[in-house]
Amino acid sequence: MTHFNVEAISVGKPVILKTDKGPLKTAIQKQRVEEPIRLSRLNFTGDYQADQKHHGGPDKAVCLYPAQHYRHWEEEYQREFPYPSFGENITVNGVDERETAIGDQFILGETELEVTEPRKPCYIIARKHGLLDFPEKMIDKGLSGLYLRVIKEGIVSPKDKLILKHKDPRQVTIDDVNDVFFRDKNNKAKVSRILEVPALAAGVRASLQKKL
Repeated sequence: MTHFNVEAISVGKPVILKTDKGPLKTAIQKQRVEEPIRLSRLNFTGDYQADQKHHGGPDKAVCLYPAQHYRHWEEEYQREFPYPSFGENITVNGVDERETAIGDQFILGETELEVTEPRKPCYIIARKHGLLDFPEKMIDKGLSGLYLRVIKEGIVSPKDKLILKHKDPRQVTIDDVNDVFFRDKNNKAKVSRILEVPALAAGVRASLQKKL
């Protein structure tokens, strides 16, 4: 089995964040946990969303951001980004959007997780860091991160490793989904291939069906 090192597990509640463009209510200011924590089908204990229309729900129970991308952004912007600067729940070394597919399943502690969709970087990341081009660059470079649903609840420890349990045979990667949303938007063959994956998040499925 393939194992990935978990660098941080983080949770947070909505707070008012002071930014260059005024106050912003957001839960992006997550804090690392040092003790075992419960993960339910909706979230880690103590983790909430300010904008529940666009964040949260069973298909977005866990946000993962690859730890190796931090090095890229630190070189890009010549500044440090401590975990979890991008609002993710789990910061994992070695997971990659070009290799991780919708429907891939992982074990984390007592829990089992399934990949559902890419993370869509938004203005909140830009406002938090004062970098207006940040979301666009995350999309352009394919360094978006991803979401997972919880298919088995349980206790997770920051010391646990993320273990790959199952690779979806269709191999529709996170990068493939980003491709039809942001680059090759009108490629119906690519859209149809993505829609064949049962594990695809409901919201993404609805958006892609409109393209057909």
